[in-house]
Amino acid sequence: MLEQASRLIHSARRPLLICHLSPDGDAIGSLVGLGRGLRQLGLKPTLACPDPVPERFDYITGVEEVVEDVHDPFDLVITLDCSDLERVAHLAQLPAFGQVPLLNIDHHVTNLQFGDVNLVDSSVSSTVEIVLWLLDYLAISLDAELATCLLTGVVTDTRGFRTSNVTTQVMETTLRLMNAGASLPYITQHALDNRPTAAILLWKEALTTLQVQDRMIWASISLDMRRTAGYMGNGDAGLVSFLVSASDADVAAVFVERQDGRVEVGLRAVPGLDVAQVALQLGGGGHTLAAGCSLPGSLAEVQSVVLPALRALMRQSR
Repeated sequence: MLEQASRLIHSARRPLLICHLSPDGDAIGSLVGLGRGLRQLGLKPTLACPDPVPERFDYITGVEEVVEDVHDPFDLVITLDCSDLERVAHLAQLPAFGQVPLLNIDHHVTNLQFGDVNLVDSSVSSTVEIVLWLLDYLAISLDAELATCLLTGVVTDTRGFRTSNVTTQVMETTLRLMNAGASLPYITQHALDNRPTAAILLWKEALTTLQVQDRMIWASISLDMRRTAGYMGNGDAGLVSFLVSASDADVAAVFVERQDGRVEVGLRAVPGLDVAQVALQLGGGGHTLAAGCSLPGSLAEVQSVVLPALRALMRQSR
């Protein structure tokens, strides 16, 4: 697949690189990192994301070039960290989308293999690892800025090397990126520990809706809560990962109301449960312990669909 991906890239001049909505560190690290690498080949990539880039990733050189709306022409689409095309939201409606080749680079087990070429491997911890394979195949050299992009993806998708898919390969990749100039302490502090005060205020609002029942814990974030907190980003500002740390819960969910009339659902689980299967049956995807989906309707309507599916998962697991 690396050879096929390489042929697509070498046949392009102006590739459009897209990561998923409510972007995390793996999405942004893959997007900006691959874009930086392709410029070494003389290409002119456009970097796009359906949602604003969270402030905590401002330390990544080149992140300011990421756009939400695309106006420049492109002759190749490369999706990064997207398990399906719904994850690119309105960018899939671009007139030329579907008329040019599509390279799908991802590591989610629920990936729908929607590309003309699918560079997908669910055995790795993060999409940036696959991007690094591709950069190596293309003979693109690492510098400190590119290594910082990639290490951001590793650090965030492994939650600081705490997930079950952290292998010796992950650690060897980390060492290589550090040797290329990426600072592990700096990335860990900014990508995992730093958040704007508005995000903390958003958590405060959301926690007023907190419910715990049958070893499930969940909360909701309305548009009004976002306005009250002054939080400009989409997503839950990492709340669902915090909730799954509750000792009396095995599954966590956060329901986030979006401007487009849909509700974004973030799911987390402890080892032994597979929330990806719930996300997949609802049109989403992700990992065994971290997944999500987006459904039309109000917060209450979406909860009435998702919570019974999670209860069924719990019963099957027992």
